[in-house]
Amino acid sequence: MIFKNIFTKKSKARISLYLGINRMAVCHMHEGRVCLLAKASINSESQWAETFDSLVQEHKLTATEVSVVLSRDFYQTFDIEKPKVDKNELLASLPFTIKDLVADSIFDLVVDYYDMPLQQHKGEQITAVCILKKRVVKIRDMVLKHAMTLKEITIEEMAVTRLLGNKEEADILLSQQNNELVLTVVKQGQLYFSHRLRGFNELLGQPLAEVEGPLLDNLSLELQRALDYINSQLRIATIGHLYLAVICPDINLLAEKLGSYLARNVLPFGEPEQYDFNNILTYGLLIEAEGI
Repeated sequence: MIFKNIFTKKSKARISLYLGINRMAVCHMHEGRVCLLAKASINSESQWAETFDSLVQEHKLTATEVSVVLSRDFYQTFDIEKPKVDKNELLASLPFTIKDLVADSIFDLVVDYYDMPLQQHKGEQITAVCILKKRVVKIRDMVLKHAMTLKEITIEEMAVTRLLGNKEEADILLSQQNNELVLTVVKQGQLYFSHRLRGFNELLGQPLAEVEGPLLDNLSLELQRALDYINSQLRIATIGHLYLAVICPDINLLAEKLGSYLARNVLPFGEPEQYDFNNILTYGLLIEAEGI
């Protein structure tokens, strides 16, 4: 997806790399499964290269192919009407379309986009994505230093979208990011809706028996509101699964009770070690690439 066509595409052993403001994570394929290989805490973007050097040396990752997912702290997105230009001219015109929306010079940015689903009473919409050019160069250089191939740089929204595949019916993923829950709706491999819920992390970390009332009542209400919006505004009537990727000691019981409240099929997503949001993002890139 985003920013992938500006890099070469050799076939090598693959890793995925999450770059955050205070976190770095690496995933790889092990015995046919995507696994978290390493993670590290950092204080700022300035420590990316040094920390990555250490991880590459420790885990002998030289000469692999790397897909990078960038934390939303390091890019901007803008939902705009699709410019009425030929497809082969769209990317070139896009920086000038958003020049009044960004604080930086458009000549200091790398700009790409993804299509938004068609909605009633709206024209064609896209989401423009921009990253500082010097940040892209920094990522490129720290990868090339180790004889690696940079396959792509993508963003959080697209990494989560890949997790849910390319199915006819819509699926929903409720995942945990810092002090928020992120609700993502994907249909036919396309991101339809993303919404952030605050105020649940403190409850999720406790045994369900101690917080069942306020957690289930409030979370069910928020999820039902989102489902109503999806149905009325996005015209999605059929939901396949609602997946949970949240750090909760009783996640299976929580899924069962939410399913009963909402009359929906609610399931934990993957394995418990995947429920950390940063890890989920890096899983998505390899799942898509390997066709799992």
